[in-house]
Amino acid sequence: MKTFYVSIVASSSFLTGSALSQTHEIYLYNWDEFLSDRVITQLRDTYDISLKQQYFSDESIRDEVLLSERRGAFELVIVESVKLKALAEQNLFHNLQDLQQSIAGNFDSRWVDGCGDYGIPYAWGTSGILYRSDKVATPESWNAILDPDTKASGKISMYYEPTDLVSTALLAHQFDPFTNNEQELRVAYKTLQTQKPHLESNEYVIDYIHQPERLSNIDLAYGYSGDSYALNDAEPGSSWAYVVPQEGTTLWLECIAAINNGALSSQATTIMTFLSQPNIAAQNAMDSWFATPSTKAKELTSQEYQNDPELFPSKEILDRSYLYKQLEPNSIQIRNRIVDSLR
Repeated sequence: MKTFYVSIVASSSFLTGSALSQTHEIYLYNWDEFLSDRVITQLRDTYDISLKQQYFSDESIRDEVLLSERRGAFELVIVESVKLKALAEQNLFHNLQDLQQSIAGNFDSRWVDGCGDYGIPYAWGTSGILYRSDKVATPESWNAILDPDTKASGKISMYYEPTDLVSTALLAHQFDPFTNNEQELRVAYKTLQTQKPHLESNEYVIDYIHQPERLSNIDLAYGYSGDSYALNDAEPGSSWAYVVPQEGTTLWLECIAAINNGALSSQATTIMTFLSQPNIAAQNAMDSWFATPSTKAKELTSQEYQNDPELFPSKEILDRSYLYKQLEPNSIQIRNRIVDSLR
């Protein structure tokens, strides 16, 4: 899952049992288009909790905030599972084992294990290529954006996040996207150097929902399952589609975590429990159109949702997918240097 910008505020409520209950404001640091407005309203109407969001569109910026005193502005955050475990080692999050035990039956155990002791499973999906189906043939390979033809050159949006960017180039060469092999990383770097002149943007394409004049210049983009729906909503009449290239993809898992700024508030716990309820998780997943990690929630969703191959890829695609995993420190440094050099 960018540049940083302030979100639209939404509110909700927390019943204390008294007629004069006070509305509690809780702040969530989240991706854009990643939480249902209807669910936020239900939270307010049921619990008097006003859930307000601020959006990030770059994981590195989010992590800078979490590692600084600015994290005090938030109680909850959405974090990819591997990064969550790494940041948790610095005592940034509350241990949620007790809460996990109370809601574990709602989730597939692999997702609970994926988030570890410090997160609640929120969404999962694949990485792939977004494309305008009325202008571009369905891409079959990662090379469609790494080594594009003349027609696509200059109309490509890449996402310069170190892990995802380098993983794409590695997959194109049929390497493990999470390799620590320096020679393979050099090959990936050369591929990304060759790609650079063909780019219109090196930022997450969803950023351009708020910049339609820039979005109109993009025909191909690196993105994630579910992104095509956000793009088509932003551009009525557009024909964005999504595909996983033949070389394979990466599987991501997003978790909701409670930032350790002191005692964990009862309101933050209520929100995490609320979002994990099967009926609420189903509504949230369908409204935001991402794959829910809740088995019970999926059973409550529409057939259109359950049968969407972008959200729930075939076994063939899953068999050639790599679940995110922790990289060695030296490998992380190399990836960061690659991105710094390319910028």
